[in-house]
Amino acid sequence: MTIERQYSLPNCKLILQGYNTGSDGKSDGRASLNVLMNAECHFVGYPQPITGGREFFESLVRQVSRYVQGFLSGLRAPESFRQQPELVELHSIAGELHQLTVHHPPQEKSSDEVSLAAAPPVQVNLTTVQLFDLVEAVDQFLADSQTLPELSIQLQPLSKRYLKPEQPIAQRAVPAAIGISSLALTALALFALPIPDIKRPEDPKLQPQTQSSTVPTPTAIPPQGSSPQTTVPQSLPPNLSSPPPITNPQELKDLKAQLIEKLTQAWIPTASVKTPLIYRVSVAKDGAIVGYKSLNPELGTETKQTPLPDLLYKPVGSRQTNEPLADFQVTFNPDGNLEVSNLASNTEANPQTSPKTPASN
Repeated sequence: MTIERQYSLPNCKLILQGYNTGSDGKSDGRASLNVLMNAECHFVGYPQPITGGREFFESLVRQVSRYVQGFLSGLRAPESFRQQPELVELHSIAGELHQLTVHHPPQEKSSDEVSLAAAPPVQVNLTTVQLFDLVEAVDQFLADSQTLPELSIQLQPLSKRYLKPEQPIAQRAVPAAIGISSLALTALALFALPIPDIKRPEDPKLQPQTQSSTVPTPTAIPPQGSSPQTTVPQSLPPNLSSPPPITNPQELKDLKAQLIEKLTQAWIPTASVKTPLIYRVSVAKDGAIVGYKSLNPELGTETKQTPLPDLLYKPVGSRQTNEPLADFQVTFNPDGNLEVSNLASNTEANPQTSPKTPASN
């Protein structure tokens, strides 16, 4: 009974035909192919397949594996490295093509006389894609333990001495020769230069220290009969004593709306508030509450009943010094009503704040 194995790839198909000499099939019922009668190798674009017996197939497996090993590593073994001539040969040709050549052995007419010469070799030019499909088909065959299990590939490692240099030795030696010549010329030029004189530094001598005498500056004595001059303290400029106020009406309107929204969302009236709590609240241009001050100091301890301590801006770094501020009067009524009105800027009444510790209470 003839057994057939096919290993198909998009650009190559390998077909093996043979039979089994024993009953060593696997438990899956797949018979083992022990004796190879015919091997066919089909390539896309070539109508006629390449055929041969076991000798042809073994040579094909060896040569394909060796050629791809050298193609990928860049190491090509010379012809003398082969122990015997092969029926199958692979060579690289121009245009990134790979020529597959198959030689046929001479046919014998009788047992003691050879009359017919060997048939002309078959040559097929393979692209790189077809070559690697052939390699994949051979790998599938080698991984199939039910087909010719005694056939295995024996690859030998190649030494780096078979690596062909990219440039001839003469071209590679030119940079080294130029470098040595330049080094020699530089050494001659340095040899011609005079040796500089090196003087040892002398020990520093101690110099006598000159003592400077302090001459008191005479104090001017005012003439008799003249009245002594009195120093009048000058007030600091406005930009150093207090931050400038925000005077833009539209900006004040927007900041007031933001303040009302923040206080309304955060304030929860409590029954402990019996008297209206009135505060001066300072707001920066970005809407942050940077300070507050109680306008009824006798109720200063009730500040914790308001959301002002929680809404007070807690700087991570430092805010701008003397940044413009808008002052508002905020009244927290016991009935839960919240009143916010613009407050005229007053230097003495403004809460004193700093970038790190905003003033409260």
